[in-house]
Amino acid sequence: MTHYATVDDIARCKSIIEIELKKRNIALDSEQLDKLTVDIMNLIYAKGGSYSNETIQQFAKAYIIRFYNEKNLGESIGR
Repeated sequence: MTHYATVDDIARCKSIIEIELKKRNIALDSEQLDKLTVDIMNLIYAKGGSYSNETIQQFAKAYIIRFYNEKNLGESIGR
């Protein structure tokens, strides 16, 4: 799971990621979204960031853009 994250943190992160995915017309199933949420939250934790909305949004944007541009995002998260 994620380090020092509450259930509310996880729900907010998932919601923010969904918004960023929709902006780019990327559709993931529930399991893929859960995995992506954990990946992004673990990255935020590893970099010493907080789980604020702004931090989550910035990490989500960067993660999605990088993996969407380099290869199919679905493939990178087990689609």
